[in-house]
Amino acid sequence: MKNKIFSRWYILLIAVGLSLYLNSCDFGESTLPRSSGAINELLIITDSKTQWEGEFGDSLRAFFTRDQVGLPQPEPVFDVINIASNDLGDLYKKFHNIFIAEINPSYASAKIEIQKNVYADPQRIIKITAPDMNAFLAEFDLRKDTISKVFAQLERQRTLLLDDLSYEIKVAEAVRNKFSISLSIPGGFYLAEEGTDFMWLRHKVTKAKQDVELGIMIYMTDYSDTVVFNPKHIITWRNLITREHIPGPSEGSFMKVSEEFVPPVFTVVPDFPSGYAMESRGLWEVQNDWMGGPFVSYTFVNPKNNKVITLDGYVYNPNNDKKNFIRHLESIFWGVSF
Repeated sequence: MKNKIFSRWYILLIAVGLSLYLNSCDFGESTLPRSSGAINELLIITDSKTQWEGEFGDSLRAFFTRDQVGLPQPEPVFDVINIASNDLGDLYKKFHNIFIAEINPSYASAKIEIQKNVYADPQRIIKITAPDMNAFLAEFDLRKDTISKVFAQLERQRTLLLDDLSYEIKVAEAVRNKFSISLSIPGGFYLAEEGTDFMWLRHKVTKAKQDVELGIMIYMTDYSDTVVFNPKHIITWRNLITREHIPGPSEGSFMKVSEEFVPPVFTVVPDFPSGYAMESRGLWEVQNDWMGGPFVSYTFVNPKNNKVITLDGYVYNPNNDKKNFIRHLESIFWGVSF
């Protein structure tokens, strides 16, 4: 119970901090109110609650609340809230991520609209209008991956805005000097270990019996062949790095990729800030110990110096949700610049 309370307080503090920050800054001289909603929260508007509770709603829930890949326990990609269109008041209009599903027989075919900062800032509203349920579901199935990416991109942007509240300048400078990249390193991270082409950043929180740790590893080598993007090579490289630099709590223990029960998932990312990148998601464990958790990494070539870099983040938060922490690390990595 204490673990869940701590997680909820963390999410609440993030949301409150973001709200205060956005209200204190001028982004493009916008006169719109600042958007609301918790991390990874999505408001879905349907014509009626009956529609949401039936087969139509089942199809939307199956996609938006699918399990996030690479976590040790089921957690949904989005935390969904539903209202009927008649209940859309000023409070709900300020949500940062809004998806509207409308059935309108006057339409000849399905239509999708993507709008930015309609009622609040920052905000994305995506609406699909279709003449009937079958036409809607066909359009939704065609566009759903794009829809998910639009909402995920806004989540990353909001997270980076929040990170600027407590920017670790010295750590960010050390990263920039060693790897020729810029990362928005949020407050609380410190340099735990540094090697020739390696850095380990940690952020540890201890409260009562709750131990939470976010870790960032950055490692680099010369680029000579596309084999660096091979999944087997990525796992081998990571295990070599962690065996040398990330010791476990007992003698002879060290971090490694867990492959026995939940194999890591690899995805080509063509729109990463560097261009092509290989995303890796999976679980880590400590050899000869019971510690473990999720990780996410991006392997890419720095376009400025032809070096292969991996940005690797992990979470240790036993007996508690981990999705929002891993999403935070993901946002930091997507904010990389050269």
